[in-house]
Parts: sequence; C-alpha cells; structure tokens
Amino acid sequence: MKRIVVFVVLLCVSLSAQVSVTQTQTLELGTTAMRPVFSADGNQILFTSSNGLFYHDLNMKHSTRFADSGYDYTMDHKGAIRFRVDTYENKFKLNSIHLYQSDTKATEIILDKKRLDVLPAITDHGIYYVEQKQVKNDFAKANAISKPVAFAYDHAIMLYSYGTTKIMKPAGEDKFYIWPSVSPDNTQLCFVDRNDLFITDLDGNVQSVIKEARAPKWSPDGKWIAFMRDSDDGHTFISSEIYVVSKDGKTIIQLTDTDDVIEMSPSWSPDGKQIICEDAVNAELILLTLDIK
Repeated sequence: MKRIVVFVVLLCVSLSAQVSVTQTQTLELGTTAMRPVFSADGNQILFTSSNGLFYHDLNMKHSTRFADSGYDYTMDHKGAIRFRVDTYENKFKLNSIHLYQSDTKATEIILDKKRLDVLPAITDHGIYYVEQKQVKNDFAKANAISKPVAFAYDHAIMLYSYGTTKIMKPAGEDKFYIWPSVSPDNTQLCFVDRNDLFITDLDGNVQSVIKEARAPKWSPDGKWIAFMRDSDDGHTFISSEIYVVSKDGKTIIQLTDTDDVIEMSPSWSPDGKQIICEDAVNAELILLTLDIK
C-alpha cells in the first residue's frame, strides 16, 4: 500500500526559512531503488536497483528496465538516456558511455572503453572526459564556448570553462574534492572534502563552508543546494537526513527528521518544487514536495 504522509517542518520556523516540505510520498516501484534522479522534463525518475537500471513514469506509475547496470544516468527532453558503464581489462578500469532511446528501446555506445584520467561527466550540454590530461568532449569538433564543467582530479578540481582548463585547490593541499559541480548560472562551484561542503566562485575563492554535508545538488535556479547529513558506525549508515543550504551559505534548513528512515542522495526536480531521495533502510524512493518562498 502506498504511504503518503503530509507534515509541516517545525525545525526551522524562523522568519528567514524559505523552504519547507508539504508532502512526503514513498513511491511504489516493484523493485529496490537507489540513487534517484529526475528526467529533464520531470515526468520520469531514473534509479538503480539490484535488478538493473530503471526509469519510472510518475504519471503512468510504471517502471521500465533499460540496462543491466550503470552510473551517472540522465534522460533528456527527447527521452534519450545516457549512462556510464565500467569494465575491466588487464586490471585497468575502462569507461564507456551508452545511449538508450526510450521510444525505440535501442542502445548504442557513444564512448567506448576509454582509459580515462577521471570519471567522465555527463551534462545537459555534452559529455566531457579527461584523457592524458586533456579535456575532450563528444562534439563533432571542439566547442570553445561550452559551459563550465568540474572534475575531481588528483586531489584538486579541474575546471573546464569556455575552452580553457585550470587546476584549483580551494580547500588546500591533500584534500579529496568529491562531488564537484558548477552552479546553474555558471558563477559558483561546490564540492565536498571528507564531510564538509565548500562553496566557491569559479576562481576558487571560498565563500562558505558547511560542516557535515555530503552529496550536494544545486537547485535548478541556483539559489539552494540540497545535501545529506549522514552518520555511520564504521560499517553501515545509522542515520541520514536531507537539508538545503542557500547559495551564500547563510541559511540551512532541515527537510526531513525521521528515526526509522535513512534519507540519502537528494536530487531536484527540473522545476525545483520537489526533491527525490532514497530510503537506505527499505531501499525505496521518497518524493518530497516543497513550498519555496
């Protein structure tokens, strides 16, 4: 039976609070589910499970399996899904990018078994990858006006911006620089070192540091960053809640507060009115509907 819970967040009731949850819904998918993301039109939820990769139609309430496995999946407005597949040959890890057409159910390989410096980035403006210290893309020819894209590269951030590449270490030496991403307006970066979230400008000047914040995702309008604040016992996760922080780092709002659910991996809907996350306890997906003022 579908479980729907409606509640008002009481934890951040100050006048500065601008985001609250009005409805929480657990999706019925018929399979386990992890690492959800919205499609570009907001009508589908893509996720991975023990049974493969799926997309779930929110209107038809139907899930479709499209691959055995993969990572970093995205679905564009035409229903085309791009995702990464990793293989190993002679002890080397190779990365491929596959393209699945949801209308014809056909799959093709658009980047085949590359031994790359870092994991490729699948964005709404192209596929980018670093090969022998050079940033390349899947365009027919190099595009000098391509939008900025960030890579975690050798304990630093590699920022490819409008045809130029620079290496930055905003948090200092010997940091991890995980989950780097550029804001939708192309003016800021965010990344995580260990458990702390850093917000910088594109020159690497640190603007804010948010303690205990992981898996950050920019809202479509660039005003907020969703993240999870999790803890573990050294073997497994024991708790996790979903928060948002304003782009200036001054306002932090807790969106979930549960003892029996471990909410992780938040991702925004294209209109910024919902966040999808996973329940690590029950391997289900939770849809949060937001009121943003």
